[in-house]
Amino acid sequence: MKHSIIRISLLSFVCVFFLYSCQMESEDKEKAERAQEEAAKEKAGLKPDEVMLTKKQFDIMKIELGNPVQKNLTDIIKANGFITSPPQNKANVSPVMGGIIKSVSVIPGSYVKKGQVLAYLEHPDYIQLQEDYLKAKSSLVFLEQEYNRQKNMLSDSATSKKLVQQTQSNYNTTSATVLSLKNKLSLLGIPINSIENGRILPAVPLVSPISGYVQKVNVNVGKFADPTQIIFEIYDNSTLFIDLQVYQQDLGKIHIGQKLTFTTPSLSTANTMATIYAIDKAFDSTNKSITVHARVDRNTRGDLMPGIYVNAFIETGNESVNALPEEAIFKTGETENIFILSRTHIEKQDTSYIFSVKEVKTGASEAGYTQVSFLEHFPPSAKVVTKGTYFLVSEKNKAQGGEQD
Repeated sequence: MKHSIIRISLLSFVCVFFLYSCQMESEDKEKAERAQEEAAKEKAGLKPDEVMLTKKQFDIMKIELGNPVQKNLTDIIKANGFITSPPQNKANVSPVMGGIIKSVSVIPGSYVKKGQVLAYLEHPDYIQLQEDYLKAKSSLVFLEQEYNRQKNMLSDSATSKKLVQQTQSNYNTTSATVLSLKNKLSLLGIPINSIENGRILPAVPLVSPISGYVQKVNVNVGKFADPTQIIFEIYDNSTLFIDLQVYQQDLGKIHIGQKLTFTTPSLSTANTMATIYAIDKAFDSTNKSITVHARVDRNTRGDLMPGIYVNAFIETGNESVNALPEEAIFKTGETENIFILSRTHIEKQDTSYIFSVKEVKTGASEAGYTQVSFLEHFPPSAKVVTKGTYFLVSEKNKAQGGEQD
């Protein structure tokens, strides 16, 4: 038993020693390779903004080189803004005269047509107003007959001119009262024919002035509603507009009639078309922008409503431009850049590739390609890294001792 324990202990020691030796050998090998790489970089005269790859790294990372190509891309300006609606497509509904809510016929989200009853209100004043109209109407009939009788008597010299004038004044006053009461009743939505036929309504309807969707209901049964209170809010989303902020450098490319597409955060993959119909004349010096107004061509989406934030893409033309695959471009802070092959370095028949960073300005993107403009002279023979850029960025960050944005 004792000999078995000794043998197991010796075997464990040998295994641990072997593993430790392998680890040390691996670390020594990595250190040697790093030292060899550093020495090669030093011999190649590598600059701080350059990245060097060995032939082995180049192949493993599957780096591909190419040149800018000519592509017919749609030039697009990006802008942000909000959906709006014209004033005539929004309605706040309040009673003409205060009253108590007898019933409510809709709920938020309901679609209503113009003239549809939203609620019924009741109040003794409504009944009194109808009664006053009937009395004034009846008096007017009598005064009209009396006025005509007095005129006939005046022609026969059977009455005085003063009495005729008094009768005419009474008739005109009552006629004005009848017209005023009739207009008030019409504003309340009470049918005049119904009153004249002897039917006095105990409750009056509150109707929708437009067709659209009920957004808010600010009342309940039994509550008193006065004319200053908004009872219902209704929106007609069939016609919508967009207010976009376009910055100073892009103003020269914008004109009335241009098409644009836009997306919303809730459905970023759905593009909706709109057309620019007006451009503000007032420039916002704080944001260096101007407001551009567009009309949504056709609202077939249920998630579009006033106040929603949108991302818009304004089409300003189609032209042949220098373009690179989107994968070739990377960002460092606020700048956009590419890698180009600066030179090769040969050391003892081993080839290394040295890449440098070049800043570019990007434009339109379409079908996997992005328009690029070079900020300095770009030789036609220069080779651009078109695939594997991500690995080069990692190598660059590693050499600089950390990640960069």
